[in-house]
Amino acid sequence: MKTIYQKIVITQTHVISRPKVEKSPGTTCKRKVSGISPRFAGRNDMAGQLQKVFYLLLCLLWLVWPGHAALAQSPTDVEAAFAAQSTARVIVVLHPVEAGAAQADQVARSQESVAQALSSADFSVIQTYQTLPGLVGEVTPAGLEALRRQPEVAAIALDLPVEIADVTPNASLIGADAVWRDFGLNGAGVRVAVLDTGVDTAHVDLAPSLAGQHCFNRNGGCLPDGSVESDSAQDQNGHGTHVAGIIAGRGQTSPQGIAPTAEIVAVRVLGPNGSGFTSDVLAGLDWVVANQSNLNVKVINLSLGGGSYVGVCDGADANTTLYAAAVAAARQAGITVFAAAGNSGQADALMAPACVSGVVAVGNVYDSPLASLGWPTCTDQNIVADQVACSSNSSPELDLLAPGVLVRSTGLGGGEATKSGTSMSTPHAAAAAALLLQANPNLTVAEIETILEETGRPVTDSRNGRVTPRLDALAAVTRVVIGQVTPLSGTVLLQGRTDHSGTGIYLSDTPCASSVTGEPAAVTDATGHFEITPSSEQAFLCLQAVQPAYLIGQKDAPEGELGSLTLPGGDVVQDAVINILDLAFMAIHYRSDNPAADVNADGIVDIFDLTIAASNYNLRGPVANWEGGSP
Repeated sequence: MKTIYQKIVITQTHVISRPKVEKSPGTTCKRKVSGISPRFAGRNDMAGQLQKVFYLLLCLLWLVWPGHAALAQSPTDVEAAFAAQSTARVIVVLHPVEAGAAQADQVARSQESVAQALSSADFSVIQTYQTLPGLVGEVTPAGLEALRRQPEVAAIALDLPVEIADVTPNASLIGADAVWRDFGLNGAGVRVAVLDTGVDTAHVDLAPSLAGQHCFNRNGGCLPDGSVESDSAQDQNGHGTHVAGIIAGRGQTSPQGIAPTAEIVAVRVLGPNGSGFTSDVLAGLDWVVANQSNLNVKVINLSLGGGSYVGVCDGADANTTLYAAAVAAARQAGITVFAAAGNSGQADALMAPACVSGVVAVGNVYDSPLASLGWPTCTDQNIVADQVACSSNSSPELDLLAPGVLVRSTGLGGGEATKSGTSMSTPHAAAAAALLLQANPNLTVAEIETILEETGRPVTDSRNGRVTPRLDALAAVTRVVIGQVTPLSGTVLLQGRTDHSGTGIYLSDTPCASSVTGEPAAVTDATGHFEITPSSEQAFLCLQAVQPAYLIGQKDAPEGELGSLTLPGGDVVQDAVINILDLAFMAIHYRSDNPAADVNADGIVDIFDLTIAASNYNLRGPVANWEGGSP
């Protein structure tokens, strides 16, 4: 059973500067209008009209009253909308076209065919797309019936309203601070598209990161002149500014973002009040994909959504059908899409587009202990780090958890603001993807998803027992970096021994010196083998192999497989030369178990040890005659 609520919300719930109350599921207006008493239905007398007005007022109150959801999507919802007005704003899904170079032309022809089949009075087109098989328009009852008869039309639904879903980057919990420190990665060169309320283009922590901007708002909310589309994504709400700062805030007047030198492409799809329509979000997605050759976006962040969907929602209605098509197009263009799960506290349902199969859906956890925290739908008590927020939506389709409570980030007008919700969790994950892509720009969308999920820390949601990985940026980046670095390996044999273990392998980023300092990077096993996976792409200038009673082995600028090196035995006084001093030391301890003089480590200093030393008389270290290594 799938329940769908029409209102799309940004997934922000706690805002220190201005609290925002999120909608929650409820009875639909459709039921209210269609449930008018039969004896009044169809009547035009005063009693019938008063009852209709009464129910319509209830519908309007239901849509705006905190804690309630909007119209559910069903085949009769569009007709129900006509009870309140003469036209309805609908999304029309067209039958899929073949992928390929001519896809855009096929989409355009299908859109034109449908538009020309109806009069503009019955269907006024207000939005078409370049890559998505669909269009949006205002339709009359007669136009609705005509649309349904068109062979190109696959589905029709009310254009689902959307709102923001509402961080301070909780870098420590997810290990981002360690990524900066240990790997020197900060998102440089990676572009993230933030589809939201826009960004504060003058904010000192965001302006240097802004690589592009655009606006879609069919209610005429685009700056500077109230148009339906423009090249300005200036924020008038603050939500998008906050989200962008979590990703790429420079950290001058607000906390540093998770990927502080990543670039932001700001796409405003929501109005000053944080609301908009699915069609505007789809227009933003369509614009990014259609302009990918210039934008080169690698990640999309959607801290917004609407409805409530149980299970995968790809074909649930016209809204999610086009969401699925848009996400598929983004993935094909090499873009990973992250979306907020929602904050209505549902244990088995997600908002759209988080419920779409190709999206990485992100839920919310606490990053530190709290006594309690109240949400619009619930209250958490005795809170610990990594506890799932009771307000965070969940379902088997939830992919990741990330911090999203009382998060500080960039604020509208400069400085910072504090917000909470899955809107804040989502950009943590999107920014982590930017770090991965800086580490390896060739990662595919599927690889990014797999790495983030497989390296996350398992967290159990007490509401349903479901285990979901909590984002661990350090573990994810470590996997990527290790996968690219060629291990440094080789074999060090000890003359006169059958057990070749215990030789310390020392690495240095400076040229080899006569002395060895620090801790070994590895120790050989019984066969003499060692393997070292560097923690970064650092180029080492020296490798030294150290074993007491043996000359030191050495390799300048070691790389890859070094081959095999045999250390000559007998340097028991460790002065880098085997001579009379070593023989004298061994003679003094002859027939003892002194380990310093027992070259072959058989438990006694005897003729065998003296023979090894004598065979290497006057030999000096270090030795570097490696054999059989990679070229």
